[in-house]
Amino acid sequence: MDVQDMRIFARVAAVQNLSSVGNELNLTPGTISKRLQALEKDLGAKLFDRNTRSIRITEEGEKLLAYVERILVEIEGARAAISANTEQPRGRLRVSAPISLGAGALGNAICAFMELHKEIEIQIDLTDRPVSLQEEGYDVVIRRGTPANVGLMRKPLSPDPQVIVASPRYLQEFGTPTSPAELAGHFCLLHGDVTTWEFARKGHRVSVRVTGRLRSDNSELLHTAALAGMGIVRTSKWRCEPSIKSGYLRRLLPQYECVVDTTICALYPNSKLMLPKLRVFLDFLAEWFRDARGTGNNGPELLHMK
Repeated sequence: MDVQDMRIFARVAAVQNLSSVGNELNLTPGTISKRLQALEKDLGAKLFDRNTRSIRITEEGEKLLAYVERILVEIEGARAAISANTEQPRGRLRVSAPISLGAGALGNAICAFMELHKEIEIQIDLTDRPVSLQEEGYDVVIRRGTPANVGLMRKPLSPDPQVIVASPRYLQEFGTPTSPAELAGHFCLLHGDVTTWEFARKGHRVSVRVTGRLRSDNSELLHTAALAGMGIVRTSKWRCEPSIKSGYLRRLLPQYECVVDTTICALYPNSKLMLPKLRVFLDFLAEWFRDARGTGNNGPELLHMK
């Protein structure tokens, strides 16, 4: 059993699609199938149940997968240990980030990073949906808040405080709320399934249930809707600051703090040995965000199931 066969087997087990694995490894689905058949013949065991529409790992395959994953981690670790002493960080990094963050602050950071590290290629996919590092082949995922992913390392990069804003047009038509409780009587722009906004003032917290006609999982769309006078939105202070300075948006309830974890963080696999290309990327992002925001930075922390 060679290393390439182990990689093929592990990826097919994760993705359960021969064409996807073939595209990822630059091999045809036929070649993938033949390599798997040869592996099964060599081991004398059926590793996958296949039909024309699906492929599913067998009990024997699950047992093999536990060993193969450990072996591949050790191989990558050995390469990382050697590379750290013998060569500059190089190779391709696959990154996933939110649409709003990638189009602004993160995009500038990546351009600056690539100017310094000529041997590193970056593929960045912008999406607001949850992604799986293992199944989709990402090296690192940039997100806001504390995701539910377990077994991943989390490196905080920068605080991202939230504020309440609306356009002068909306406020002229519907009035200006002077307390969180008054938000219940306004049209609010809702992000995802969040319908409760929590506030803090002088050590006291208050929650208010908000409603509205427009809901989206895309914060940029909600920002645009706020500019158009469609309602009140809770959004990133950094994102809306230019609109506030220009007068297109007005900050509401400035005496209250929005209680929500929106820290910008990097998520990456938990491994004792990190590839040099990923290490320099994470270190650069931490420093860049610290300089750009004028904030501190904490070390990585492991997310556990609660």
